[in-house]
Amino acid sequence: MMEETKNEVKLGSNVIELLIPHRRPFLMVDAIESLAFEPEPRLEASRQISANEEVFRGHFPGLHLWPGVYTIEGLGQSCNLLYVLVRILRELGGDRETLFKALRNLELGFRLHPGFKADAAARITEGLSKAAGAIGVSSSVDLKFLEPVFAGQRLVYDVRLTHEIGDQLRFESEARVGDRPVARGTLTASCAFRLPPIGTK
Repeated sequence: MMEETKNEVKLGSNVIELLIPHRRPFLMVDAIESLAFEPEPRLEASRQISANEEVFRGHFPGLHLWPGVYTIEGLGQSCNLLYVLVRILRELGGDRETLFKALRNLELGFRLHPGFKADAAARITEGLSKAAGAIGVSSSVDLKFLEPVFAGQRLVYDVRLTHEIGDQLRFESEARVGDRPVARGTLTASCAFRLPPIGTK
């Protein structure tokens, strides 16, 4: 479980859809629970699994067993989210406070909060929408499944970017239900990523 960090941030699915191009029914992350950049980039995200998921019509009738490939995809999308945020932080010159403030403000907007600042959101929103369409990742998966996952459970993804050499990335990844690991291992990726400068057209 991720330790408390000064820059902890919680983001919902609307902000997630600004960060990555995935959409329902193949968006496997509902929320970002925590984000840290030191001592290494790390993100904790989650997915609430409902009995209403379309996949349960066939996997399996009478037993709402979450497919393992969906857990892999959720971990992969969490890695994608983390790497997008790492790259945006670099575009901002490493200014973490500016990034976290912008993300929190976006979340306020999607919650219809009166404290939302529309002008402050415009610049980062434009940059995020461009970034979401500019990502291509191919992965190698080395995961071990430890326990099954069922409808009604909350699946937590914990991913850490441990190595980055050129466009080669390595993430240590774990999926949990409660405090029990259900999958654990390594995702490696070759990433083609071009992020336009934030605020430019």
